[in-house]
Parts: sequence; C-alpha cells; structure tokens
Amino acid sequence: MRQFVLFIHLFAAVFWIGEMLMVGFVLGPASRGLPALERSTLFRLVGRTSLPLAWTAIGVLVITGVLNLILMGIPLNTLLVPSFYGTSFGFWLGIKLAAVLLMVVLSIIHDFHVGRRANRVRRAIQAAGSVPPEALVREAERYRRLAMRLGIANVVLALIVLLAAAGLVAAG
Repeated sequence: MRQFVLFIHLFAAVFWIGEMLMVGFVLGPASRGLPALERSTLFRLVGRTSLPLAWTAIGVLVITGVLNLILMGIPLNTLLVPSFYGTSFGFWLGIKLAAVLLMVVLSIIHDFHVGRRANRVRRAIQAAGSVPPEALVREAERYRRLAMRLGIANVVLALIVLLAAAGLVAAG
C-alpha cells in the first residue's frame, strides 16, 4: 500500500513540477516573438487547460503526503513537536513542507490574483481597439513581469522540494 501511495505522490509531483517547467522553459521562450496580446491569450488558454489539472495534483499531493506519513508510522502530531525537526528526517521534511507551503501560496497569488487581473487588462486592451491607452499597456507588462517572477520563484522552490525529497530518502 505504501509503495502505491508513494507512486501516486511522485506522479502528482512530477505532473505539477513538470507543468511549471514546461511553461517556464518551453512555452515562455517559444512565445517571446508573439505580439503581447497574442502571448497573453496563449497563456490564458494554456492556463485554462492546465490549472485544473495542476490544482488537482496539489490536492493529491496533500492527501498522499499525509497518507505517506501515516503509513510510515509518523503520527501527524509529531509535526508540531520542535525536536522532531532536529532529526535528519525531520529537518528534510520541514524544508520540504515549508517549500511546498510557499509554492502553494505563490501559486494562489499567480493563478487567482495576478492571472485574473492580467485577463481583465487583456480584455480592456482588446476593447480599446487598435491603439490601447498606454496605461493599460504598462499595466499588462507589469502583470506579465510579476507572473514571470512568481513562476521563477516556484521553479526554485520546486527544486528545493526535490532536494528535500532526496534528503528524506537518504535520511530513511
């Protein structure tokens, strides 16, 4: 049972992290030559498809992460004991949990705040016609840069999660 739950956990992690890497290292660079409005539309369409899958993966990760701890015989209340984090296993688990928590927070900001505002600006630019107000263009660029920075931060955190997962395996 533990191996199956671990497999599902790893599959969901690969999916979530892989989706971020695909957007950051493939879609982003490939779309650089597109006009800003087309690029924004492309990211919106990709997000419409990938976001429900990514958030499903996050839910699966939470459930299987809890199950993994239980199946390993680690009571959940142990996570509230500071001395647990003094062990090698607890140290790496603490890093992993902190990085995942930050990733979820940044994903919420990216997907539900920045993304929605960027879509509103994109619609306003489309409604403005062939010569949108400069303020809208600047705002669109601001959201694009913010989304990119949040994405980069999430990729760095994902690498920390992978390092911590390797530390957990090594710690036994």
